[in-house]
Amino acid sequence: MFSPILSVSMSGVRFGILGPLLVEDSTGPRPIAAARQRALLAALLLTAPRPVAAADLADQVWNLEPPAGAAGTLHSYLSRLRTALGPLGDRIRTHSSGYTVEFETGELDADVFRTLRDQARAAVASGDLAAAATAYNEALGLWRGAPLADVPGGPWRDDAVRYWDEQELATREELCEVEVQLGRAAAVIPRLRVLVAENPFRERPAALLLQALAADGRRAEALAEYQRVRRVLVEEAGIEPGEQLRAAFHEILREDEDRRPAAPHLLPAGVADFTGREEQLAAVAEALTAAEPGDPAPVVVVTGPGGVGKTSFAVRLGQRLRSEFPDGQVFVRLGGLRAPRRPGELVAEVLRALGVTEFPGDADKRSALLRTTLADRRVLLVLDDATDPAQIRRLLPAGAPAAVVVTTRRRLPGLPGQVPVELGSLPTEQAAAMLARIIGADRAAAEPEALVRLAEACGGLPIALRICGARLAQRRNRSVASLVARLETVGRRLEGIDALDEDADALGDTGVGNGIVEPGAGDRPETDPADRSALRGPLEESYRALDYGATGRDVDLARAFRLLSLIGGERFSLPAAAAVLDVDEFDADSAVEHLVEVSLLEAAGSDRFAFHPLIQELAREHARASDGAGERAAALGRWTAWCLAVAAAADHLFNPNRPKLAWEAWIPRGGPVPFDGLPEAGDWFDRESAGLLEAVTTAAGNGDHATAAALPLVLLHGFRIRGRVEELEEPLRVAVASAVALGEAEVAGVQLNNLAIVYGALGRFDEAIATFAEAVAHYEKAGLAERVAQARINAAITVAQSGRPGEAAERLQSSLAEIEGLPETPLLASMRVSVLLALAESLRDSGQPERALAVYPRLLAEAEAAGDTPRLAIAWGNFGKLHVKDGRPEEGIGSIEKALELHRSIGNHDGEGYALWALGEAQAALGRVDDARRTWVRAREIFQRLGRQGFAADLTREIAGLVELAELDEHSAEDGLATEDDRAAE
Repeated sequence: MFSPILSVSMSGVRFGILGPLLVEDSTGPRPIAAARQRALLAALLLTAPRPVAAADLADQVWNLEPPAGAAGTLHSYLSRLRTALGPLGDRIRTHSSGYTVEFETGELDADVFRTLRDQARAAVASGDLAAAATAYNEALGLWRGAPLADVPGGPWRDDAVRYWDEQELATREELCEVEVQLGRAAAVIPRLRVLVAENPFRERPAALLLQALAADGRRAEALAEYQRVRRVLVEEAGIEPGEQLRAAFHEILREDEDRRPAAPHLLPAGVADFTGREEQLAAVAEALTAAEPGDPAPVVVVTGPGGVGKTSFAVRLGQRLRSEFPDGQVFVRLGGLRAPRRPGELVAEVLRALGVTEFPGDADKRSALLRTTLADRRVLLVLDDATDPAQIRRLLPAGAPAAVVVTTRRRLPGLPGQVPVELGSLPTEQAAAMLARIIGADRAAAEPEALVRLAEACGGLPIALRICGARLAQRRNRSVASLVARLETVGRRLEGIDALDEDADALGDTGVGNGIVEPGAGDRPETDPADRSALRGPLEESYRALDYGATGRDVDLARAFRLLSLIGGERFSLPAAAAVLDVDEFDADSAVEHLVEVSLLEAAGSDRFAFHPLIQELAREHARASDGAGERAAALGRWTAWCLAVAAAADHLFNPNRPKLAWEAWIPRGGPVPFDGLPEAGDWFDRESAGLLEAVTTAAGNGDHATAAALPLVLLHGFRIRGRVEELEEPLRVAVASAVALGEAEVAGVQLNNLAIVYGALGRFDEAIATFAEAVAHYEKAGLAERVAQARINAAITVAQSGRPGEAAERLQSSLAEIEGLPETPLLASMRVSVLLALAESLRDSGQPERALAVYPRLLAEAEAAGDTPRLAIAWGNFGKLHVKDGRPEEGIGSIEKALELHRSIGNHDGEGYALWALGEAQAALGRVDDARRTWVRAREIFQRLGRQGFAADLTREIAGLVELAELDEHSAEDGLATEDDRAAE
């Protein structure tokens, strides 16, 4: 039932544009006397919540002809407008990008109008016409006259008036249509006559008037009205009546002459719990109704896995389009994968539904009769659960105005001209909303977090949501959180949700999708309990339909489905699939594409694929049942080996100077180089990072400790330069254990060293220092003096990070002396760079800038000689910042720009952000305010992309400070001009 919202906001504040401009608070209206101030407020209301630049506001206030000094005058107008609004003046806010007005939900009459109108339309769609009429009337009651009637003309104002005039007219038409359907035709006819007279060339009011007159028993008057309207259109506009008006006219003739049997309306009942899919429904509705007579009949093919709600979607679509297909809607079940029906039988069923009782036995003649019967009839055919194009070709009309919707679990590429619609899982917000509709709003509001977790546990699959929602609806005393806990206890969500569906008959038609049982669900043999599950049944059916070599290649598709599910990460690539299946990429492509076609796998971007979580669990169940432990381990081993080999190739490009250790021998060799260069390697790393992290744990669990120990070593640099090093904490713990299991003391020390770096990045400095000490013990056991020194250097750097730069400087000077006494090696050169870089920073932070500056010549030379681009970039940046801090920003800019260039050359986005931040500080110190603002905006965008919201917020404050400074300068310069312009404007 429709629940109307109040047309007056709970706050007592109202802003109005549906009539003269209105501002009202608890004390009453707030009149705005000056016309230009009204234009200013109207412009802000029309664009809220988006900020409007001052130049754009000036165009609206002065109708594209702002006077000289408009910026100062506009500032004065804003000040006066805030004063006129009293306490509401604070609602007008200044942002870095302009000005905006803020209001709460229900305070702007246009927003309230939209909400009420949308509720009315939803009520119409659900068949609650009385509620729809109430909502429409309340929406129209918000209008106080012509929109913005007292606001001077301007481009936004004029466009808005045209838009809202159209919205009011369309809403009045919709209300009239609803009232005719409610049997109130006599009361509606006078209003429709006014609409027709005011809009002589608009056909919808005329068509509605014809329908109302006919419904009131005045058919002759309706036919005469049609002739009158047609004369006006022909004589004054030179056009014939359009499809809508002609359809209303022919409907009256059809009722009078009774030349055809009653139109069939054979769609199953809709469900109240259908949620989401609005954009797809709108797009499909347009495709089905846009064709003109003589065009090919539109055919929409709805695909998706079992349980995603294809049937419910088709039924909801057909119900919404009932008025567009007045000659009938025919729903035919095609039998699905288990029991596909023959085309001849289906043609006969459709003919009988259309009133044809006698038809030939010959299949071709029978199809020809169906095409003839549909030739001039606006009929919608819904063909549910098709298996292939051959099954439905004989059912297709020869052309419009008939249309077809097909649902299927597999794509139907053999249907030319089809409009494909792929249904996926519902987004979490919509999935939670669906659960709320099933269990009730009050119950959902009491446990919002648990409801979201339940929606996520169901993977947004409507069938799973229906099962969980039905169980909660049946057991009113059970909490949502307890059901989530049960699913988490079971561990496998498919099994847990499946167990809730203990009595499919008790759920009735609520067991599948959005409430309509898709064919194939619920009709399983009594001997197979798994098949009786409304959730598992459709998925099992799709799995069992997989054939060996169905794609034309020698690929076992069922085996491919099972083994591909073992891949970790949310998505996988074609090369990863080839590795797991132990085939070439051509065969892997054939298998993967077929699984996508039958909706057991999702295309997730260019050459990327993903399982729905519940389908992946089903595949893994079958893998455990059908594939031996050895075969599963071999498949996982091929995947983790592939991850290691390709990640090592990427790391070689990220960090070409990485020291080579014994574990390099663990990296698989052979095959072509996978990357053409650094950008391609970076893109691959970003796409595969989730799977790479999971591969570490998978390898360890698979007994492959060498891969588990090696992978984090080739991942560290890639995650570090992306500012994501904290994600390596758990993989590094696993790697340490694997290295210890292998008896590799050096590798264990390296992993502990890296784990300590992660702790430092997370601000857990004491843990980091202790972990470096653990690394020292392993290095000493391996007799590696260089590594011992390296761990101590890292511990000293961590001491500096913890806020003790003086102590850190002393440690680092000792470490520098220690490594200078060791034999020269490539690792030692890299270590000297690290020590010198950390020493310069510690001296700077301990208040010794001159000593810090003295370190940089050697530091830059050592980093350049070692080819250590990452640290060379950091050194140049720090060198420049030190100059800026020392009052020499001009000298600092050159060094910072070198740092910026180096960070970009290696794809170090984190370093690029820091360098831009430092460059903006130097530009600001030189008084180059605009340059500084642009530089900081670019830095903020980088930190926002990296998820470093704290840094982004700091930069926002810096930018705001620059903007305020610039505005103060501008206002001081324009103050006198604004005063004079105010007098002229008023």
